[in-house]
Amino acid sequence: MSSLFTSKNIGSLEIKTRFIHSATYEGLAKENGEVTDELIRRYTTLAKGRIGLIITGYMYVHPLGKAHKYATGIYSDQLIPGLQKLTRAVHNENGKIFFQLNHAGRQTTKTEIGETPVSPSSHGRDPVNFVKPREMNEDQIMEAINSYTDAAKRAADAGADGVQLHAAHGYLINQFISPFFNHRKDSWGGTDEKRFRFLKEIVLSTKK
Repeated sequence: MSSLFTSKNIGSLEIKTRFIHSATYEGLAKENGEVTDELIRRYTTLAKGRIGLIITGYMYVHPLGKAHKYATGIYSDQLIPGLQKLTRAVHNENGKIFFQLNHAGRQTTKTEIGETPVSPSSHGRDPVNFVKPREMNEDQIMEAINSYTDAAKRAADAGADGVQLHAAHGYLINQFISPFFNHRKDSWGGTDEKRFRFLKEIVLSTKK
């Protein structure tokens, strides 16, 4: 058990213990996604508790990607100052922090985002919110990819130690990967390789 309290490297990043806080939705941001003092206190407490790496809850990369009312946003440069305060607070306690980047896709509501949610396909109703989404066109797909890339740059500008791409739980990346959600027959669907393309483009553009 003592090894749990020793340092460890993840790539070139050294974390002070082997304990990692998995991403969980906090519901502590402002309605526009801005970081609050309550959110900062939560993660400061975790860092003080010798958590080696903290992965934040869902940060939405695009206004249409907001799934929950008080989720943290990373869709605008105006949000960077608050995100910087968050990373500084964790770093001051000798902790490391990754931002989880996400887009709800169809797994949100018109009430939350102000218009009908988007998805790879309009097939069926979303099993969580029972909303029938709009199928994304090529421009909207590229806009979503770029929103992840821009969010990753904002994470770097805010001093985050890394990012995590949320590719599960029925959100947008998962919707492209899954044949349950993705019924496209173009270059974004129809085969495993084409369904995976959305995530691949996000990874490649973010690395670039």
